[in-house]
Amino acid sequence: MRVIEDTATRLSLRVIPWGAAALLGAVTLLFLLWGAALFNAGEPKGGAVLIGIGAIFFVGCFGVFVKVLTVTLDRTKAEAEVIERGVFGRKRKTFSMNGMTGATLQSMVIKRKPGDLAEKGRSGHKNTPEPRVWRVAFARGASPPQPLTDAYGNEKTARAIGGAINGWFARPE
Repeated sequence: MRVIEDTATRLSLRVIPWGAAALLGAVTLLFLLWGAALFNAGEPKGGAVLIGIGAIFFVGCFGVFVKVLTVTLDRTKAEAEVIERGVFGRKRKTFSMNGMTGATLQSMVIKRKPGDLAEKGRSGHKNTPEPRVWRVAFARGASPPQPLTDAYGNEKTARAIGGAINGWFARPE
């Protein structure tokens, strides 16, 4: 997460998922290099297929998983704006800041199948917590929180965004 602007009246944050981009780029590069090697080895059909799979994987996965998130809170407009940019375009949401008190974290448990860890030979599997995914939501007092995005992500990024928003709300105008 990067703070773009941090003044008394405006906060702007940008999150670029570099980890997901690097992982998907490496897997895509594997397909592209394998296809190029087959192509150079005299197997043009196999090489073309693997290069095509790599290209489809790159566009499809980047379109779904790699989205740049920009969050802007503006006290003068009393508006919060969330923009998600990806390969297939951008999605913009605006929220009224009236009654907004800061940010909160929402988590979702990823349920495992019963006995899943025991089948994999993990000792002490009953003490292993269920994995969670996280997202940030705008807190509004007694009203239900409004999530910034539909997707959940990692805890570290969600805590950084929530902390920056709460720190900005705690400052006097």
